[in-house]
Amino acid sequence: MDTNVVGYANPFQKTILPNGLRVTTCEMPLTRSVSVNVYVGVGSRYEPDERAGISHFIEHMLFKGTKRRPTPVEISSTIEGTGGMINAGTEHELTVYWCKVAQPHFKESLDVLMDVLRNSLFESESIEKERQVVFEELNMINDYPTYRADSLIDEMMWPEHALGREIGGTKETVGEITREMLLEHLGEYYTPSNVVVSAAGNVRHEDVVRQVGELSADWPTAQARGWSPVTHTQESPQVRLEYRRTEQTHLCIGLPGFSIVDPDRYALDVLSIILGEGMSSRLFVEVREKGGLAYDVHSGVSHFLDCGAFVVTAGVDPARVYEAVELILAEVGGLRDSVTEDELERAKRLISGRMMLRLEDTRAVAGWIGNQELLLGRILDVDDVVERVNAVTRDDLNRVSNQVLVTDKLNMAVVGSCRGVRRLERLLQL
Repeated sequence: MDTNVVGYANPFQKTILPNGLRVTTCEMPLTRSVSVNVYVGVGSRYEPDERAGISHFIEHMLFKGTKRRPTPVEISSTIEGTGGMINAGTEHELTVYWCKVAQPHFKESLDVLMDVLRNSLFESESIEKERQVVFEELNMINDYPTYRADSLIDEMMWPEHALGREIGGTKETVGEITREMLLEHLGEYYTPSNVVVSAAGNVRHEDVVRQVGELSADWPTAQARGWSPVTHTQESPQVRLEYRRTEQTHLCIGLPGFSIVDPDRYALDVLSIILGEGMSSRLFVEVREKGGLAYDVHSGVSHFLDCGAFVVTAGVDPARVYEAVELILAEVGGLRDSVTEDELERAKRLISGRMMLRLEDTRAVAGWIGNQELLLGRILDVDDVVERVNAVTRDDLNRVSNQVLVTDKLNMAVVGSCRGVRRLERLLQL
């Protein structure tokens, strides 16, 4: 068993069990809660086209019953009966199962998570019922124009790649998934060396390690299959328009960004803050406050293992969609070589302050340490990240903005009451 503290004055601790399972913790003795996250290194990116959605389907099935807790109600009520919360989520590169409970109920909650992870029944009747639930979830995503615009921008940025697919798959692929396929996928990826258990709150590291060790001692490990890299390169801007009769037209503008390991990711994060995160951002001031063109307009970044995205989203009046697009693109392009020293310093303070405030919550801390350990194999302390953000200079922002904010890499998805695709194409320039 390999145990280490992750850094001097760093509150995070990590232990690697003999079977390869990693346990990370952060002791927060002044809290009354404990949050436990179990991360599995599998998501939609790991799926072949014909099995699209299988990771998400498994996430659903793990709450349908185990040998010891044979019904979904017995699983959920064990946590909710104490006032706690339990849920899960599937992303492109990971799946996470989590719960947050009052400190006295920590051991039972960890037992529940490990039970569903290792002992789920996958009964045929439950699979067919849950297949219909997944269909309804896919219907829901398609019915929301803003979600649909997000899906379209992914398809445009990563064509013919798993990152460009809807995480939940399609009705066609989900409809073909069998029990045998689910168990095969589970056996390949739900293996100790591909799992991280992270806990944060009023709990001791050695207690978490001891219980996880007991619950996983007979869990054999295996080597999970890897993911396919992104090789697509874009050479010209593009627009996708999907007409719907809606009260708002929903826009999503995307540009390729940086991976989670690229040092320039921090400069891109700062640019996003300045452009469209918060009520003092350029987009909020110009598009909403001055222009009255949108209620919601914001930017954001995504960082994957080998690529990333810089995205702006907005919902606007269909009668003013072209005016809004023109103004938004002007603000995006206007970031190049224009950030002031004052904007840079305010963005740095915003990033640092938000991180510090967020990490007062045990669930956020458990997510912080578990996510990094799974994807990076290391855990950066908040002070480490703040130091990297504070090291960003205006020269970095100018270099990165000129690299990322270019017309040839521009993508725009529009969903709503708009038919003028040619007019939108003419506006597509930075």
